[in-house]
Amino acid sequence: MTHWRAGMTITTGRLAVESAQNEDTTAGRTTTSTTYADASGGPFSASVLVPASGMVWVNLRTTQRNSSTTNTITSWQGTGSISGSVYTPNDNAALIWSGNNVTNLSLSLRYRLSGLTPGETLTVTTKHRVSGASTAIIDHRSIQLEGCP
Repeated sequence: MTHWRAGMTITTGRLAVESAQNEDTTAGRTTTSTTYADASGGPFSASVLVPASGMVWVNLRTTQRNSSTTNTITSWQGTGSISGSVYTPNDNAALIWSGNNVTNLSLSLRYRLSGLTPGETLTVTTKHRVSGASTAIIDHRSIQLEGCP
């Protein structure tokens, strides 16, 4: 949140925020990795300029399933052009679907990432894994990034 002090001039630079979105509609992206990795087809990411607040909302959405009865898990990695690694993939902030080899499930999450360096470029990349011997199938994924004023 931007904090205003008495006598402070309100400028468009303080109010301006950026947003970005990327969408992958290619059905059948896969991984068999039990550690977080890119799905077939390579990295999927979106980038945004970090506003003066140093905060960005990260929104992820996937439609996924599994070839077996184990989990398909999608998380994300955040990298700042100045700060380096600012968020690592983990199961606590992940989209998890228990497999049945039949049903796709669409899942989404929203996470506020703070403590970023204003003016740097934040790149968010999806990462996927399975919880056991199986294949994760990702049929849709999107990333939306919104700077917080």
